[in-house]
Amino acid sequence: MNNNHLRKNIRSLIRNVLLEQEKEKKSNPVSEKQPPVAAPSSRDKNKEDKKEKKKSKRQKISDRGKVRIASGAVGSGRFQNFVGAAGARAKKDPARLMKDLGIRSASGTNDLEKTLSIVNAAIHTNDDMAEAYSGSNITQEQTHEGKMIKVIGVYPSGINSRNGIKFLSHTLQGAINSGIIALEGSIEINKGRNSPIVIYTV
Repeated sequence: MNNNHLRKNIRSLIRNVLLEQEKEKKSNPVSEKQPPVAAPSSRDKNKEDKKEKKKSKRQKISDRGKVRIASGAVGSGRFQNFVGAAGARAKKDPARLMKDLGIRSASGTNDLEKTLSIVNAAIHTNDDMAEAYSGSNITQEQTHEGKMIKVIGVYPSGINSRNGIKFLSHTLQGAINSGIIALEGSIEINKGRNSPIVIYTV
């Protein structure tokens, strides 16, 4: 096969390939440029905002009446025996636990004031609580964002902060379980900057 014949065959092959491509384009026309993605409308954005608000509202409702310990406030490991015992009683026999701690009722116009009345009643009535905590009061605490908020400052004396936080959570949970206090929202216990232990509403 001479060179001229070879060139003709190659040209013919290339021509056939091009023709096939043209036929495919005509039978399946596809735009090379993709249509731009439409930006979300203000209506869609409002729908998303409403969904987030509803989700946040449901979360607040589900957390109502709960006592929480802030993440990292107590770490890991075992607590002292009396702390564990208080936790068991707060679940199984909260009314008896409240009676032993000298807590009969809660007073105040909001969750923070009611919680303070519970803590103070136990400290001023029960000898063991008086030995474990020297007192509690309403004070100010600075958050990580630099905002000043109203909190309950609790001052442990015969107990370290870790066990003190856990014992307070059991005491307050027992008050809720016994029906002595009904919270509108939820409360959280944490280590403080200005006070060793702080309790605040969330």
